[in-house]
Amino acid sequence: MANKIPTKLVGMALFMEGSNQDFATGDITLPSLTPMTDTVSGAGILGEVDLPSPGHYSSMELGITWRTIDRDAFRLVSSQKKALEIRGAFNEFDNTKSAFVTRAIKIVVRGVGKGIDLGTLAQNATTDTTNTIEVIYIKIFIDGEAVFELDKFNHISRVNGEDDQQDVRKALGLA
Repeated sequence: MANKIPTKLVGMALFMEGSNQDFATGDITLPSLTPMTDTVSGAGILGEVDLPSPGHYSSMELGITWRTIDRDAFRLVSSQKKALEIRGAFNEFDNTKSAFVTRAIKIVVRGVGKGIDLGTLAQNATTDTTNTIEVIYIKIFIDGEAVFELDKFNHISRVNGEDDQQDVRKALGLA
């Protein structure tokens, strides 16, 4: 039996990296981490195999939804690099203590604005205005420990401390 059962996100804040003033947003849609693959076939293989390219991921988009058309949403529109920090608190039930505990998550994202969907104007309703950010760097911490890091322009790809690109950086003279 699992000692800790994750239940839900109980708190969240979004900051410009290095700032302590958070944005008042609605939801944040995190990017999908989809490894790029190549199909391999030929002698010695029965059919085809779709193999991932270590460290290579498809385009990653971060979505930030605002309850209304907010001035802060326009800070994220330009193609200038943005540095964001998302912090969250997950609620878990700890079977060993028979109590709820909190687990911290921090996601550091750097990217460029890809646009803004202004949403819908309807009386007595949110606009659901949405920014889209193209992610070029992401690092995820759980309880202070880095579990994932991807820097597309610096050949960095680490999963649970394992560096997928160390040999590539060395071969390219970057390490």
